[in-house]
This record gives sequence, C-alpha cells and structure tokens, in this order.
Amino acid sequence: MLSLPGAIGVGAIVPVQTAVNTRLRADVRDPVVTALYSFLVGTVSLLPVAWVLTGQPLPEFSSLADAPLWLFLGGPLGVLFIVGNILLFPQIGSVHTVIMPIVGQMLMGLLIDHFGLFGYDVLSISPLRLFGALIVLGATAVVLDIGRGRLWEGHAQGLAAWVWRGFGVAIGMGSATQTAVNGRLGAIIGSPIHAGLLSLAVGVAVLFILSLVLPGRSRVFRPIPAGPWWKWLGGVLGAFFVVGGALFAPILGTGLMVIAALSGTITAGQLLETRGWIGAPKRRLTVRRVCGLVGIFLGVVVVRMN
Repeated sequence: MLSLPGAIGVGAIVPVQTAVNTRLRADVRDPVVTALYSFLVGTVSLLPVAWVLTGQPLPEFSSLADAPLWLFLGGPLGVLFIVGNILLFPQIGSVHTVIMPIVGQMLMGLLIDHFGLFGYDVLSISPLRLFGALIVLGATAVVLDIGRGRLWEGHAQGLAAWVWRGFGVAIGMGSATQTAVNGRLGAIIGSPIHAGLLSLAVGVAVLFILSLVLPGRSRVFRPIPAGPWWKWLGGVLGAFFVVGGALFAPILGTGLMVIAALSGTITAGQLLETRGWIGAPKRRLTVRRVCGLVGIFLGVVVVRMN
C-alpha cells in the first residue's frame, strides 16, 4: 500500500541531491571528484545504518559466491548516469539533458517488466500501461516548457546532436537497469540496505579510478574550502535513493517504480524552483506547469491500474 508513495518519495530525493552536490562542486571544482566524494559519503553513512538495522555492517558474501557479474552493475551504471548528464548539458542543452534520459528510463523500465529481465516477473506492456507512460512523458514536456524556444539549446548540431540525444536515452536506460539490478541484488542477499551499500562501494571504486586516470583530475585530495555543512549531504541522500530503489523495485516492478520515481523527481524539482530553495533558480509556478504536474500523477495512476 505504501510502496507507491515510497517510490515517489525516492524520486523526490533526486533534485535535492542535485542541488546539494552542485554546492559541493562549487568548492571542489571538478564534477568527477565531486561525485566521488558524494558516493564516498553515502557509503560511509550507510555502514552504521546497515549495522543497526540488520545486525551486521556488511552483507553475507557467501550468498554471492555464484552470483552473475551483472548483479554488481548498479554502481557503474549510477556513475555513468551522473557523468553522462555532465557531458550532455553543454552539448544538447538543459531541456534535452532532462527529457532524453527520462525517455530511456521509461522505455527500459517497461521492457524489463515486459520480458522479465533480471529475474523479475513478466508484466506485459499492455495498451493501458503504454498509454499511462505516454501521459507521463507528455506531461513532463509540459512542465519543462518544451516548445517555448528552449528545445534546441546546446553546442552540438545536426547528426552530432542526435548522437548525443541517443546517448541521453542510453544513460536513462542504464539508470532504469541500475534500479532493477539493485532490486534483484537486494532480493538475493536478503537486504536492500546491503544491496545499496554494495552498489555505492562499487561506484566509489569506479570514480576513484576515473579521478586518477582522466586528464586534469590528479588533485583528488586537495583542500576543500569550508562551507555550509549541508553540502556534504548529497551522498547521504544518494544512499537513501539507492536503497529505496532496491526496496521498492521488486514490489512494484521496474516500470512502475521508474515512472513513480520520475513523478517525485519532477514535482520536487518544481517545488525547489518555486521556493528558490538550496540555490535553485526561482521560477513562478504557472497554470501550465500545475496542469503538467497533475498529468504526471494521472499517468502514474493509469500505469498502476494495469
């Protein structure tokens, strides 16, 4: 009963985490190293939580002895999503950087359910589910003001622009896969908290390697200026997001989990902008955007009806 509101709440974490990490990046001055610190804080903060709630800080690795390697893809896919968005923004602009991954997330979520990928129960893409997903996508376009002169922002033009948009869809599909994989990992080891911990730890390892090998990223441990204490909370919020995905995806199915989380993400993002919280640019909440938000939740309800 509470799984659907829980999934929406998980999605609402994303814009808050993004705003917090943006403040940290202003001091760190490097997006990859910022992501590294965020993942590291998330991992460290989740250890005592796992210890208190499960009685042990680390999972039983014996249960993973014969596990397929794809169970550990959650961390790298999370890294790909973060770094991919950083790469997309200057190439295709803010609107497509948001909308292209959303298309990929919804598409992959429905495909995982339809084909029963990663050990999930088969839930076919019925006309009703597809209609609900299209409602969410269309309402998202309304909220983002697509069609009001911001559609073709970015440096990339022609074929290159479409390649970057395809990349945006691909990282969105990877994000939905991350949710499914972490949910399956949590089911196998019997703990979504430990699944989230493993996913974050693998992400830390990937980001640490990237921060060392990519050009201009050798100063990983340089001093960071003092600032507001909350700039370090992005990792904690990320831990909640990963654990929430691992918890609710097996219950709701990946398709509904992704769509519900997206509704929470977009709604919370609009709330931050309306109030101008955590450094978000303040924008007035128009009737058009309110209608779009209502449409998003109606789409979630339609998908849930199937």
